[in-house]
Amino acid sequence: MTNSFYFDPDGSGLTVFLGPTEARVMELVWKHRTLTVKKAMYHLGGSERQAYTTIMTVMVRLAEKGILTRRKEGRSFVYEPAIDREPFVRSRVKAVSDCLKRNFHP
Repeated sequence: MTNSFYFDPDGSGLTVFLGPTEARVMELVWKHRTLTVKKAMYHLGGSERQAYTTIMTVMVRLAEKGILTRRKEGRSFVYEPAIDREPFVRSRVKAVSDCLKRNFHP
């Protein structure tokens, strides 16, 4: 996972550490363990429907951040969590805490 991090103290749930679409995608990947972009779109469905390219971009960026892994299967990429939910949340809380200690500790 990369050292930089997103932090929104006004967020709710995972949106404290991830953008809203990233958070929804990660919840799906943690639940289903493996997903393609097409399957992610299916599970998002309903009023949350977004363009294929939007979901693909989000999943690629999550892989670039080291939160997802991806492998080519046929013509599609299959994404899996690189880290489980609890260790991810703990690592983000620690990153915020370390940042505050560095920047505000006398």
